Amino acid sequence: MQFTDFLILASVGVAIVAILSVGFACVFTRLWGKPRRLASARTPADHGLPFEAVSFTSDGVRLRGWFIPSHMPTARGTIIVAHGWSHGATKMLSVARRLREAGFAVLLYDTRGHGASGDDGFISIAKFAEDLIASVDYLEGRPDVDATRIGVVGHSMGGAGAILAASTEPRIRALVSTSAFADPVTVTARALRCLRIPRWPFLWLVCRCWEYWLGTTGDEVAPQNRIADVTVPVLLVHGDTDRLIPASDMRTLYARANAQYAEQWLAQGRRHSDVLSDPEFESRVIAFLGRTLTIPFEPQADYLPPREFST
Repeated sequence: MQFTDFLILASVGVAIVAILSVGFACVFTRLWGKPRRLASARTPADHGLPFEAVSFTSDGVRLRGWFIPSHMPTARGTIIVAHGWSHGATKMLSVARRLREAGFAVLLYDTRGHGASGDDGFISIAKFAEDLIASVDYLEGRPDVDATRIGVVGHSMGGAGAILAASTEPRIRALVSTSAFADPVTVTARALRCLRIPRWPFLWLVCRCWEYWLGTTGDEVAPQNRIADVTVPVLLVHGDTDRLIPASDMRTLYARANAQYAEQWLAQGRRHSDVLSDPEFESRVIAFLGRTLTIPFEPQADYLPPREFST
């Protein structure tokens, strides 16, 4: 075989490998951005909660959920509860019950691509944030909601999306973000490692695919790069035994947050999801929402919130 023939064959081989790699990356990204839609017949009534079935649109997509009124004549505030990836509003009903018992009204909804809500192709952290802002728009139009006292409790992807939303949406007056990741690129790298897919070249290719479909960069939507723009009280919560999103992500977010507003709570012995059922929930999360929403929050130049909580 002549050297030129060898070069031709090598070039063809490289081209085939490149095409297959790009194709695999595109397919993986499509699957990566397609949450499982879990159907559930449960409603707030299963937790003994009164509710109103509601719907509103986000970027033309119909979202469905429930509005749960406070048991008090005047609610202490209204809390939007945002679920995590491949879950839905039903997953957060126990949180809603505890919030209502504390005197808050609650809005739960299924993010697009989840539960009973409409679909919208590739689902991303940016769309979680857009849906959360749409829920604020919906609440602002309700006569029974004080729009100056709207808070958010977001879990996992919902918590990460809530950081993005709060970085640009001033109507969110307080934020609790639980088990959130700091950087979507790092999350993608962890997923590839768990699936035993080589980091190179697939991490770069997968990130380029979802950036193309998002129309933005990973840096632009990374919570670690946006949390400094959150200028309302924010409480970061994480379980110290979380194996899905390690507690180091919370420490990264906390380190980059505005020190004038940020608090953190590392719940001992808690994993990714069961942090929401921690017995300290009332004394940490509800107490935080109570003091930041019940009384209008006006930070002073010399004010510094408690910086470290642990059970």
